[in-house]
Amino acid sequence: MSKAPLLSKPLPGEVLFLYILVVTDFISELTPSVAPEPASSDADVEEPGKQNAKQFDPSVPVWILHVDNSANQQGCGAGLVLTTPDGAKVEYALRFNSRTSNNEAEYEALLAGLRLAKSMRAKQISIDSDSQLIVNQITVDFAAIDVTMTAYLSTTHRLLEAFQAYEIR
Repeated sequence: MSKAPLLSKPLPGEVLFLYILVVTDFISELTPSVAPEPASSDADVEEPGKQNAKQFDPSVPVWILHVDNSANQQGCGAGLVLTTPDGAKVEYALRFNSRTSNNEAEYEALLAGLRLAKSMRAKQISIDSDSQLIVNQITVDFAAIDVTMTAYLSTTHRLLEAFQAYEIR
């Protein structure tokens, strides 16, 4: 295929293979090619952009959550990849029926990932997000002013309380 076709609403009976390809490609972008470095053992040193609820316990496995959003004229969505301590990946793509902002989509992916990790009994979690606003709201570097963002932030903090330790960057 020399030129990729434009995405458009399929006609009845048409196969929607291109959309599936886009979602698969989107999720693969969230999967890191290099394993993240373990948390620092020095309790006094904290990297910028990271926030620990408590220092990670090296005897407790760390789960990794990657979240990202996508919005365009055709709709809004988000994706998450939850990596278990043994390297197994659980991938989800979320599609929203209504228009959402990029930040709302990112929070939705984060909340879905935290709920999933909690249901799988994760105790420690490292979260990667490309939304500096959300990272800085969670680390209390930025205030959530909007009512919607305040609600998302409050729900996120409640879910994070379920974990023994977390970091977000």
